[in-house]
Amino acid sequence: MTIKQSFTIEMALFFCLIYFLLSTTSAFVCDFTDCQALLKFKTGITGDPEGHLQAWNESNPFCNWTGITCHQNLQNRAIALELIDMDLDGSISPFLSNLSFLTRLSLHGNNFHGEIPTSLGMLSQLTHLNVSDNVLEGSIPASVHGCQSLEVLELTKNTFSGVIPEELGWLKKLTVFALSKNNLTGSIPAFFSNMTELRELRLAFNYFTGKIPMELGALTKLEILYLHRNFLEGAIPASISNCTALREISVGDNLITGEIPSEIGNKIQNLQKLYFLSNYISGRIPVTLSNLSQLTLLDLSLNNLEGGVPAELGELKNLEFLSLHSNFLVSDSSLSFLTALTNCSFLQKLHLAFCLFAGSLPASIGDLSKDLYYFSLFKNNITGKVPDSIGNLSGLVSLNLGYNYLNGTIPGSFGKLGHLQRLHFGRNKLQGSIPDEMAQTKNLGFLNLSDNCINGSIPSSLSNLSQLRYLYLSHNNLSGPIPTELTQCSVMMLLDLSSNNLHGSLPPEIGLLSELGLSLNFSNNNLNGEIPASIGKLASVQEIDLSKNRFSGIIPSFVGSCISLNYLNLSNNMLEGEVPNMERFKNLSISSLIGNTGLCGGSGLKGLHPCKVQKKTRQSRKWKKAAGADEPNLKASPSHHFTQRELEMATLGFSETNLLGRGSFGSVYKAQIDDGKSIVAVKVLGGEYRQSYKSFKREWEILSEYLHEGCFVQVVHCDLKPQNVLLDNDMVAHVADFGIGKLMLVDKPQGYSTMSSFLRGSVGYIPPEYGQGAEISVKGDVYSFGVMLLELITRQRPTGEIFRDGLDLRKWVVAATPHHILDVVDMSLKLEAHSHGSLEKLEQCCDHVVDAGMMCTEENPQSRPSMSVITRELQNVWKQMEFGE
Repeated sequence: MTIKQSFTIEMALFFCLIYFLLSTTSAFVCDFTDCQALLKFKTGITGDPEGHLQAWNESNPFCNWTGITCHQNLQNRAIALELIDMDLDGSISPFLSNLSFLTRLSLHGNNFHGEIPTSLGMLSQLTHLNVSDNVLEGSIPASVHGCQSLEVLELTKNTFSGVIPEELGWLKKLTVFALSKNNLTGSIPAFFSNMTELRELRLAFNYFTGKIPMELGALTKLEILYLHRNFLEGAIPASISNCTALREISVGDNLITGEIPSEIGNKIQNLQKLYFLSNYISGRIPVTLSNLSQLTLLDLSLNNLEGGVPAELGELKNLEFLSLHSNFLVSDSSLSFLTALTNCSFLQKLHLAFCLFAGSLPASIGDLSKDLYYFSLFKNNITGKVPDSIGNLSGLVSLNLGYNYLNGTIPGSFGKLGHLQRLHFGRNKLQGSIPDEMAQTKNLGFLNLSDNCINGSIPSSLSNLSQLRYLYLSHNNLSGPIPTELTQCSVMMLLDLSSNNLHGSLPPEIGLLSELGLSLNFSNNNLNGEIPASIGKLASVQEIDLSKNRFSGIIPSFVGSCISLNYLNLSNNMLEGEVPNMERFKNLSISSLIGNTGLCGGSGLKGLHPCKVQKKTRQSRKWKKAAGADEPNLKASPSHHFTQRELEMATLGFSETNLLGRGSFGSVYKAQIDDGKSIVAVKVLGGEYRQSYKSFKREWEILSEYLHEGCFVQVVHCDLKPQNVLLDNDMVAHVADFGIGKLMLVDKPQGYSTMSSFLRGSVGYIPPEYGQGAEISVKGDVYSFGVMLLELITRQRPTGEIFRDGLDLRKWVVAATPHHILDVVDMSLKLEAHSHGSLEKLEQCCDHVVDAGMMCTEENPQSRPSMSVITRELQNVWKQMEFGE
């Protein structure tokens, strides 16, 4: 072998060795493009609590990194980056645009913030982009249209704002376009009609306005259309029926008007779910909907639909959910549509509350689906008896027939309903006794039989209801003692037996109800004896009302052990002795103890006579407004006198710009006194002087005694409305214009009457009982206050044009509770809350305020709370809003 040949062989071996070394180490070299781009992406991650990206470093082949998928044929080229539900925090790096072979980018379920980099539009091979469920913001970059291969675009549950860029209309391969739960505005673009491959269009929970584009009818492959929770208006375009592949349509919670297109029932044969709830849709329910043989869910609730329910809906064999509540729907006297629905053998939920259905429940109701777990006809005009066949609905979990006109007795067949958890028969005309069979519904947790004509005793067998948490039996004719066995319901949270004819003593075992966390109400009965000390074991109870009974003896100091108690009413009993000198009693209003003539107060308790230490016995004394009497603590402001000239200057010459309002006997002006440091109201008498002076005298007398529970002489305003509530510089409300107010003694002398000689108050704020000639009372003011609360939240006057044909402000709000309360909230409130990112907090606040308004506007005055209770409720709301609890 020559030297030359030997050298050649050695060089060949050398290069083979170099090639071998390179080939065996190349997997560990960080490729400049993909690897470096991913490391740049990692630098933008500021939080990785579970350490998912710990292995992302140059000592490991990046194709083995968590969430990375590489191309099978092209080494070191990433084709997928999928970091899903890892709780990562940080921003999305623009260097991801260097992953030129990337087809899937999925970062959903993390805490990425900031904006989507515009450079992502350079990923021409990207087919799936999913960054949903993060906190991304800003506008959707128009550059995304550069991802011409994109098939799935998922941007839901972020805070994107602005409009949908027109350029996105070029993404003709898209099958899924999802932007739900953002802050997007503007109208829904018509360019969606160009995306002929689209199967899912989800734009719900945004702020889109305008009409639903008729061009959407060109999407013949569309299967899911979600447009709910926006501000869309106009009618549902009939062209939607051309989307023959649709399986789900949801346009609920918008401002849509017009009628339901009948073509939907004729063409969209694959439709399974149809949500049109919470709009302003009118007209009748189209009979053609019965052609939707695959339909499992139909929700047309909270609209303005009228007419009857087509019996043909019974042909929907696969129907599982039917909700028609809160419409103006009517029925024949036999409610025959219910009989037709017995053909829907898979029916699980039937919600028919807040309509105008009238007539008697047919016996065929027992033939409804055995899968039916929820059935509500709440607040209709149902009459007649409850069919015994209702016991055949063995799957029932919740049955609500409250607020109707049902009569007769409660069927014993309820004992067959072993799965029943909620039963509401309140506000009917049911008679007879509570059947013992009721105790066989072992899972019952909520029982409301209040406001009926039920008599007899409370069955001791109710103690078998071990899951019973809420028991409402108030406003009936129940008699006899409170059964001791009832205290065996150990998980009871609320017990209301008020306004009956119960007698006997309060069982000492009452302390066994240790879970009682809401209310214990035995008021307005004939209970007697002493208040048992065991009541102090109710550590969690918030309200106790034992008023209007015949309890005697002393107030047990153990009541102070009820650490959660924020309302206690022991008024109008026969209690005596010293009120326990405890902090809890010092804060009580005199109205909570009034009517117990033998009580005397310890130090710090306002409104009661001090106890006479030198005497061991005390005689009942009548309240006398005399010198030295221990009157309620009402402090008068220093008296000021003004000349007419001073008042003219303070009101700018009684200028119209300073006019606050005009009453029957004069006008009220805003006046600035003390060099503008103080603002007061000046009333100028007008008309016939004698009558004006009489009215004015009544008004300042009432102003000196106001309000309800703070004085022995109670005050009824009689005309509470927004015009009579003035706001000072600190936005503190002051009630004014007591021109038609009345003073009322708490303990009225015999023959004393408060009967109004004419209807007092303003239309829309007058409680219904005044129209029936009832006595004026503080409960009337409570009703007016409740109307103002609802008006404050909704910005709808109770006399507005939308309230006609039996619809009033209260019913309109009720229809939106509890799940759609934001539908009736004033738009300006929602927009302001949205701008501060506190829409959820607003919803929680409005829930509480509306609840307070509902309690205040109960039709039965006795069911309305006192203003002290409402004050506490609103103070709690304020605390929650202030501290973000």
